[in-house]
Amino acid sequence: MAGGKETPRQKMIGMMYLVLTALLALNVSKEILDAFVVVNNGLVQTDKNFTNNNNLLYSSLEAQLANDPVRARKAVDDSKRLKKWANDLHQLIDDIKTELIVAEDQVAKEQAVKNLDSLSNVQNKDKYDNCTRIMCGDGTANAKGKATDLKNKIVEFKKNMLSILPESAKKSTNLGLKTEDPPKKGTAVETWEMEKFYHLPIAAQIVNLTQLQTEIRNAEGTVLNELFKSIGARTIKVDKLAAQMVPSANVVAIGDEFTAKIFVAALNTSSIPDVNVNGRVITEVDENGFVVFKARPSSEGEQKVKASVKFKNADGQDEVSEKEFTYTAVKPNAVVSPTKMNVFYIGVDNPVSISVAGSAPDKIEASLQGATGSLTRVKGGEFIAKVSGGSKCTIPVSVKKADGKGTTSMGAPEFRIKRIPDPVPMLLGKRNGENVSIGELKSAGYISAVLEGFDFQANFSIVSFEFGANIGGMYKTALVNGNKFDSQVTSLLNQVKPGGRIFFSDIKAKGPDGSTRTLNASFKIK
Repeated sequence: MAGGKETPRQKMIGMMYLVLTALLALNVSKEILDAFVVVNNGLVQTDKNFTNNNNLLYSSLEAQLANDPVRARKAVDDSKRLKKWANDLHQLIDDIKTELIVAEDQVAKEQAVKNLDSLSNVQNKDKYDNCTRIMCGDGTANAKGKATDLKNKIVEFKKNMLSILPESAKKSTNLGLKTEDPPKKGTAVETWEMEKFYHLPIAAQIVNLTQLQTEIRNAEGTVLNELFKSIGARTIKVDKLAAQMVPSANVVAIGDEFTAKIFVAALNTSSIPDVNVNGRVITEVDENGFVVFKARPSSEGEQKVKASVKFKNADGQDEVSEKEFTYTAVKPNAVVSPTKMNVFYIGVDNPVSISVAGSAPDKIEASLQGATGSLTRVKGGEFIAKVSGGSKCTIPVSVKKADGKGTTSMGAPEFRIKRIPDPVPMLLGKRNGENVSIGELKSAGYISAVLEGFDFQANFSIVSFEFGANIGGMYKTALVNGNKFDSQVTSLLNQVKPGGRIFFSDIKAKGPDGSTRTLNASFKIK
């Protein structure tokens, strides 16, 4: 092809060769891409470790407010500003990563967010066109892309951190996060943005971004340590971290709010504190190094626990911390509810026992609704329900909240309302159809109405009745007011012969519910 003018076809072939050569030169091997995945995974874990350590420092700073509120206040306020600056910049980089993955993999933003922590999930790890355009613009020295915005944010972040560093630490503290342009090579001009992102595959760009995130957390931790030193607080050696949760209550009803304080406890398992609870030394320790207090309450009600903990502080001096709290002890109680027999009877005292697991009886509130009547507390969880009418009612039950603000509904069981059953006419304890002597009748002198098999105290009074008997082939009767035999009844009784039968009909018996029942009975004279 040398020594002569090239044809258009030859020029085209030559250009294609040059393009192919360039593509081959830019091809990144699978092994290198896999290495980027490994590096990024390690950086992600390092970033998480830095974050956990920083959170522990934030908690320690907050704790200093209780010990030295004057000197600690500025450091705590500065730490809150630092936390916002660091989190905002860290999130900005996550947003940039997400945008790059969306551009190269052509996936939805939600999917891209899921792939942030694992570079292996990114499909087109070797692609760079879209992400280079996003980060560097057209690739010229004066180009403006996301990388330039990011650099400016990093510069601002460092200035902010320096503004809260103690004066004594400003010159000696290295915050990292360099944003200077690389040294000039010949006539070529390269910027920080181009060095970090220009024509690098997305795998490399994400690694560089993750590295920046770890540097942000590292710088954040460096400043936190200096703030901690500024209030004279020293570090207590810890060898274990454990998540802890302190709930607002041990029993929470459905529909009520469960709240708990969750925190990370820093432990030194080689130095167990001296713990005294209610005057008793506690020595039992669990696998995490926590001292375990156990108690068996012997009575109901509020139980007070006062704990005193003595430990070595950061200066090696003995320090004592005291804490007092309460819990409620209740009797073990199995509640059996016969749901098909929930009945209130009209006109009598219906005993009701109401209990809620985990709640003291005096915290329970209840009322009667849906029918005419009342519910009165006798003592503790014992109540008396009285109803005067209706077919059914409910007993809404609620419990006073632990904080004293309002109540929590525990349901409203339904009860049927029934009238008291009919009583049974009796003579000296004998029922309808039984044998009775004339002597027993004269001795008794009255007829009664008794409720058999009824567990409530309910008395019926006889208002009137008709007495009858066959005497000399004729049926004779006597009408009586009240329940006692009058002279007419006694006269007829004297004429009844053994083997005969006497009759009590149209007996009017009035019950405690105000209703009048009509009864009948007969007895054989022996």
